[in-house]
Amino acid sequence: MGAKVDEHPIVHNFYVFGDYAVNAFFCISGFLIAHSAYRSGAGSYLVKRVLRIFPGYWVSILFVVALGGPISVITGHAATGWDWADALHYIRSNYDLMALQYPLFGGPIDVPLEFPSWNGSVWSLEYEFFCYLLLLPLFYLPLIRKNLKIFIPLAYLISLSYYLCNQYLGYDFMSQAFGLHPRDLNASARMYPLFFAGSLLYLFSRKIRVYPVLSALCVAAGVYFTWLAPYADVLQWTQLILAYGIIGLGCSINVSWARTNDISYGVYVYAWPVQQILVMLGSVSLGLAANIFLDLILTFGIAWLSWMFIEKPAMNLARHPIVTGSKRREPSPPPTHSTSDTPASQADEPAAAQIPRPLGHPIQFS
Repeated sequence: MGAKVDEHPIVHNFYVFGDYAVNAFFCISGFLIAHSAYRSGAGSYLVKRVLRIFPGYWVSILFVVALGGPISVITGHAATGWDWADALHYIRSNYDLMALQYPLFGGPIDVPLEFPSWNGSVWSLEYEFFCYLLLLPLFYLPLIRKNLKIFIPLAYLISLSYYLCNQYLGYDFMSQAFGLHPRDLNASARMYPLFFAGSLLYLFSRKIRVYPVLSALCVAAGVYFTWLAPYADVLQWTQLILAYGIIGLGCSINVSWARTNDISYGVYVYAWPVQQILVMLGSVSLGLAANIFLDLILTFGIAWLSWMFIEKPAMNLARHPIVTGSKRREPSPPPTHSTSDTPASQADEPAAAQIPRPLGHPIQFS
């Protein structure tokens, strides 16, 4: 049944676009999370990051167990029947991002995937959260914070060393030295430089100007480099190009609805299980275009509900005086930055700045 979709000639290209979306996500995250770290105390920063990632993610796990699992059993896409022990094990394995379990009840099976997976997208969240932790010493150790213009570029260069070590020391040596699977070494070499590229752009955002045409060209170049990634290593040296393109284009496009309805995370965690459910209910017979349309409509709707009733309330809780400390003031900018050079000093200004704009002005930060 899955062959009708899986063998479609355009599907392979979607994997490329999926990789590109993850790359772009990490660039944007590096930019925005650096802003959060810069303007928050250490405790407040950690609480914000936990409440941004986990509540929405936990509900997506329950979504799979409560809806996806039963549908897979009823439609014959589970390898076993309903099993409470397996359902609880799925929750226990996934709740902390450390040892993800992708199948539930041995499925879904007979779908357009080589392996049973209920949410293959969330593999990157472990690396995302670890990136949050890596910013702690950079922004909260006084000596380092006073010299961010040295240490964030240094962190970016160090993140590139994963790739160099993998290439020149070999995966066997790296696996033994760090106790990591080659898959983790590859992911680290890919994700950390993307994240720190975004953080690096944030650091110098008061001096970087946004040219919409140049941003669009950088985005197009990022797609091309991602396309080459399986066959060449050019992607490892183009993170800053991709980061500038994605963030700059975001600054150039003003979508007011998206400023108050951030469904991006919900789309990220629900698109995969929603598509699996659609396939199990017979959507393959409708063709590729109809599958994409249905998945988009349903995923956007669920993501909006997740934003309104889970993620947004959790973020509001992160700003509560009980969490942040009553009447606590934001920390002062590092003394090495002048007022004109400080990225966060004018980050809340309206988008109606001069063209080309300083990077980051129109973005709503959390």
